[in-house]
Amino acid sequence: MKMVIFTLGSRGDVQPYVALAKAAILKGHRAVICTGKSFQALIEENGVEFEQATSDLMAMLETEEGKMIVTHPLRHPIKTKHYLNSVVNPAFRQTLDDFYRCAKGASVIIYHPKALGTPDIAKALGIPCVSIPPIPITYPIEEFPNLAIHSHKNFGKILNKLTYTLMGKAESASIKEVNDFREKTLGLPKRKSGVYAFEIDGKEIPIIYPVSKALFPEVKSWENKVSLPGFFYLKNEGEALEARVAAFIQAGPAPVVLTFSSMPVKSPARFQAIVTEALRETGDRAIIVIGNSGLSFESKEDQLILQAVPHHLLFPLAKGIIHHGGVGTMAEALKSGRPQLIIPFAVDQPFWAHRLARLGYALEPLTEKKLTKEKLVQRLNEFNNPKVKQQAQAIRQIIAKEKGVDDAITLIEKIVRESQFVNQKG
Repeated sequence: MKMVIFTLGSRGDVQPYVALAKAAILKGHRAVICTGKSFQALIEENGVEFEQATSDLMAMLETEEGKMIVTHPLRHPIKTKHYLNSVVNPAFRQTLDDFYRCAKGASVIIYHPKALGTPDIAKALGIPCVSIPPIPITYPIEEFPNLAIHSHKNFGKILNKLTYTLMGKAESASIKEVNDFREKTLGLPKRKSGVYAFEIDGKEIPIIYPVSKALFPEVKSWENKVSLPGFFYLKNEGEALEARVAAFIQAGPAPVVLTFSSMPVKSPARFQAIVTEALRETGDRAIIVIGNSGLSFESKEDQLILQAVPHHLLFPLAKGIIHHGGVGTMAEALKSGRPQLIIPFAVDQPFWAHRLARLGYALEPLTEKKLTKEKLVQRLNEFNNPKVKQQAQAIRQIIAKEKGVDDAITLIEKIVRESQFVNQKG
């Protein structure tokens, strides 16, 4: 089986697919990931074939214009529109051709919903495609609304389900490019936005959410419609922490780990002052991972500052973890069995922050805007609570039994076999 994977976005939009591809290769399959060049090293160092997509969000974020439209698009409407028309949209149009070239000869296409145009390619080539959104945002369910509408409010069964109609409009801003691609490359007529949100020619597109069922005990609407095999963890055998990180950890009590990855803090100076004062009051040691947050802490005896570090190696050694709530970081925090506090910024982060707190797997969340030294001190002290520690260990034990990538591959193999049978029969 040749598995081709299309994804666009940040590391959280790429790493789960690297884990899936790596596991597929170990099972004797061929796997190729087509995405932005920023992730070529990550993909290839894990033994997976890389094909470049012209669209590259991380490269765009390194430019002033890119940062502007991602962090404050409404403040600069004219500049944002110009950047979209001159850079983002043309890059996406070229990416559709990149995807098409990569898909030729594939047995199946795995795609992130951001990889618009994938169902069109699958239809044109006559091969199955499987939607694997990193977060549970696509299939209409009754138990909670689309997390893009609200992070934790319940509108009731009918309204909850209606909020997912938003997914049918997700490609509206790019339908011009999709239709140009359909006409010029695929030789297909134009179509309306959202036609392939859930099905192709009346046949449902299989959906796999790479998350744990344990986080959704109340959801019944996914049964026989959506598969939740567990998180897609990337296995990195032989990887180790830097000597200075290991030395810092061994030099004293387990440190608090703070990381916001690629999320920019709006008021870095204020945030740093609150964190510094809170840590001083509780007496906690800390490892602070700067990433692209805009923070500029300085290392000292009880505080180690890092630009980046493998979460799966560091988190299990922490006293507690403070993070932004991105699904990848959240999954690693759950797997570590350590208490966690989520300070969400946007997108799916508030959803995870409130859901984990409600289930008892994270502390009551804070936001940067409402963060105070007193509130942070309270949360840091809660990391010592035996019940909080017990809950963190309880979810770790559940997740340790799940086989996310392996079960997902088994399902994908079944989809390919059934598709081949139908095609042969036809």
